[in-house]
Amino acid sequence: MTGQPDSPSVILPPSAPPSAPQTVTLPPSVILPPSVILPPPPTQPRRSPMRRLAIVAVIAIAAAGGAWLLLGRGGGSGATATPAASSPPVPPSTEVVADGRVVPIRHAELGVSAPGEINEVSVAEGDTVTAGQVLVLLDDTAAAANVESARAAVASAQAGVTRAEAGRAQAVAQRAAAAAAVDQARANVTRARATRDALPSGTSSAGKRAAKAEVDAALAALAGARANLAAATAARDQATAGVTAAQADVARAIGGLGAADAAAAETRLTAPFAGTVASLDARVGERATPGTTLVRVADTSAWRIETTDLDETTVARVAVGAPVTITFDGLPGVTVDGSVTSVAQFGSTSQGDIVYRAVVTPASYPEGLRWNMTATVTVKAGE
Repeated sequence: MTGQPDSPSVILPPSAPPSAPQTVTLPPSVILPPSVILPPPPTQPRRSPMRRLAIVAVIAIAAAGGAWLLLGRGGGSGATATPAASSPPVPPSTEVVADGRVVPIRHAELGVSAPGEINEVSVAEGDTVTAGQVLVLLDDTAAAANVESARAAVASAQAGVTRAEAGRAQAVAQRAAAAAAVDQARANVTRARATRDALPSGTSSAGKRAAKAEVDAALAALAGARANLAAATAARDQATAGVTAAQADVARAIGGLGAADAAAAETRLTAPFAGTVASLDARVGERATPGTTLVRVADTSAWRIETTDLDETTVARVAVGAPVTITFDGLPGVTVDGSVTSVAQFGSTSQGDIVYRAVVTPASYPEGLRWNMTATVTVKAGE
């Protein structure tokens, strides 16, 4: 700034005739806010000095209030606001708390891959079952018919292999005979040539022509034998290809039988391991459809807790092996110790958050645990 601004002047109501107004000069440090509006000069006659002093007091108070507003809000030149006292830093929590659910050590949700009517339900909820035990039977009439048809196809294909192999054996024998005929014809050619070449020098022309005719006949027979051998070889190769094709038919038929057997097996829901029927949603006469769980089987010999809301802001502080305290909503007053067994490497989206599944193994299993019970997991976390 190059200098102080001119001091504002306030016009007071006249104490003399209107032609001679009086002014009061305020100190330079007092700046009137725009909201202060002085009353216009009165029209009545001059008033007493006490009235004038009261007006000056009002102006001074208003000026002081405006200065406080400007300076207190940082609007005044050179004003410095007093900084607020800072709170001490809050140390990070040494625990991570997450919700979870109780899960059996092994479990299976069983359903059908093809629709069908339920013919039999051989278990009830809560039953103990063994591995391979049939739990639910569907109508297998069509499946059984498909199995029989597939078995017939396998038998037919195997009969085709038998016929093809017999034809190949015959073709092999015929080729062997043709090969022997070629050998004999070749020997005949050799003998005829030897006879011709052994004729004495005085042999008549007729004798020479006869010897030559025998050689020519032997050569023609050799050519015929060779042609027969070529045909027999082609027949043998064709018969061999027929065997290969028949064997492929058998393989396809066996595959079809396997598929039919698998489809028939799908009409039977069996327990994949020994355990307990945790839930049952199958009734005789109802139609089962793919995608619907009919039976849940649980191995309740051991339990684990799987977290459901461990988000990306805290998962890095949860380490495998970290000690854990577990409480259960359904078992008030029960607290179990445990440890973190695993922490997922991939996060999934849940209600807009990225969450990671951590598996906790309890040190003991309290009475009353049930599949899908809710639990609270408190992990002793790293810094």
